[in-house]
Amino acid sequence: MNHPDTHALPPAPRPRPARPRARRPRTPRRLAAAAAGALLTAGIIAAAAASGTGPANGTAAARTPHGEPTPGRQGTATILAAAAGPATPGGPVTYTATIAPAPGGGTVTFTDHGAPVPGCAAQPVSPAGTATCPAAYQSAGRHQITAAYTGDTGYAASTSAALPQQVSYRVQQLHAPAADSPGGPAAAVTVELLDPAGDDVSGPGIPLTVSGLWPRPAPGAAPPGPFTPVNLGLRPGYQLSVDTAGYPPGTYTLTFTAGADPAPHTAVFTVSARPHTASSRAVLPIAAPPSTTSTPP
Repeated sequence: MNHPDTHALPPAPRPRPARPRARRPRTPRRLAAAAAGALLTAGIIAAAAASGTGPANGTAAARTPHGEPTPGRQGTATILAAAAGPATPGGPVTYTATIAPAPGGGTVTFTDHGAPVPGCAAQPVSPAGTATCPAAYQSAGRHQITAAYTGDTGYAASTSAALPQQVSYRVQQLHAPAADSPGGPAAAVTVELLDPAGDDVSGPGIPLTVSGLWPRPAPGAAPPGPFTPVNLGLRPGYQLSVDTAGYPPGTYTLTFTAGADPAPHTAVFTVSARPHTASSRAVLPIAAPPSTTSTPP
């Protein structure tokens, strides 16, 4: 006779069906984070491929900017210098790029605001590691010169920092005695513009405009307006008559610009302690005035 087994285990409970997990809403912040992660992953893969550490893509490793070493090539640094600064219109200026360590090969491209300097698109590098670029500017202005070494089989490419080059006129101040006027004593400031050879290039096509006076004459007023083109005997020039009424005795520095020339030029005149006496005098070299130069009203 079979007796029921009183020690049998109870039947196992039936598993409950898994409840689906609610998906978190895709908020704009979560979407932005996911997109940033995807871009970072893509950037890492692209950088590895460009440096040669990632999968081969059938192309040569790209030149690393700023002279950082690439596989199989030594890093370089390019330093740029100018033989004349500031230069004068019509005068020569030579740029020299020095690559370190000296690669003994390759070329250097000189650019001005990103455009190749005429005749300097591919200057050879000497065994000493230098390349030169002779240039000349026919007018005044500002330039930004950069030298880029192209690299070779043993040395990586590199680019110099931008070198500012200013092309400015040479200003010669001429002595002229003071003249009295009904409004008070006047100082006649006379100047001329010269090229590198010393030839006069003054003329109405290059206007001279007053930009300030130092020290500020109190209670006198700073001279307004431009210089007047005049004939100085057999050569042209410019003249400005400064009414010095109310000027305390002393020496004054007049600042002015010359056409598109970015450099400030100066002329000096003196007001004497004697009444109705003022004069201008030559001062060389022309130098920028102190930082307290004021602008005429």
